[in-house]
Amino acid sequence: MALKIGFIGGGNMASCIFKGIVTTRPQQDQLMVSGPHLEKLAAFKEAGAELTTDNVAVATWADVLFLGVKPQIMPEVLEEIKSVDFSGKLVVSMAAGWRLAAFYSRLGEIALVRIMPNTPAKLGLGVTAVCSGAHVSAEQTQLCLDLLAGLGKTVLTDEAGINSLGALAGSTPAFLYRFLEALVAETVAHGFSESEARAIIEQMALGTASMVIANQDQSLAQLREAVTSKGGTTFQGLAQMTNYHFEDMMHDVIEACLRRTREFEDMFK
Repeated sequence: MALKIGFIGGGNMASCIFKGIVTTRPQQDQLMVSGPHLEKLAAFKEAGAELTTDNVAVATWADVLFLGVKPQIMPEVLEEIKSVDFSGKLVVSMAAGWRLAAFYSRLGEIALVRIMPNTPAKLGLGVTAVCSGAHVSAEQTQLCLDLLAGLGKTVLTDEAGINSLGALAGSTPAFLYRFLEALVAETVAHGFSESEARAIIEQMALGTASMVIANQDQSLAQLREAVTSKGGTTFQGLAQMTNYHFEDMMHDVIEACLRRTREFEDMFK
């Protein structure tokens, strides 16, 4: 079924979703993107989208409307489009900290789905949390999942779950990047060039992730133990991680993300 799909905002995640749609549904839908600076939306136009600076126009026109603006910009956008008749439309928000109730209080009881993608979705390897509001039909939920198919794995959850996955899947790429940064720095410190060090750690990360995926019959603990000889070098390294309370640190890291999410929710009621 051909759709009229609109985007308010053309940032990284909107671009990612747009790319997924045109890849998995080539030449099937009409697409429109709005933003204040049309020159920044050139890639959307090259891919076949109509451009506009009129948010009301795209909201009125679309069958499915993706809200891709930053959380702090959302109040302004919702005020702008509140006069639009959303009957029969599906609205999809990717704004952190914006609960369903915050949209209902501004736009009425619309059919709204909250999503939380992560950046590997740019490669079709993402994890996207999906939470359907009370006024979304099963068919609309499935439609949303179909439109997100090009991003990678989707996980249906509730609002508590979307907050958790925002930290556990959305923020964690940054934590892994920092871990890899540290490993590259250590590799350089032990005599390798920056380019050699990055190539070595990239391959290690790719190989390790592939081992996890390829060995579904083994737990992560079993995979770790297979690398660890009692009293050996890996054993000593893991002991040092234990001394530094690694698991406690990661618990605190995730809790810090969740606290910030709750702060956003308090800001955007």
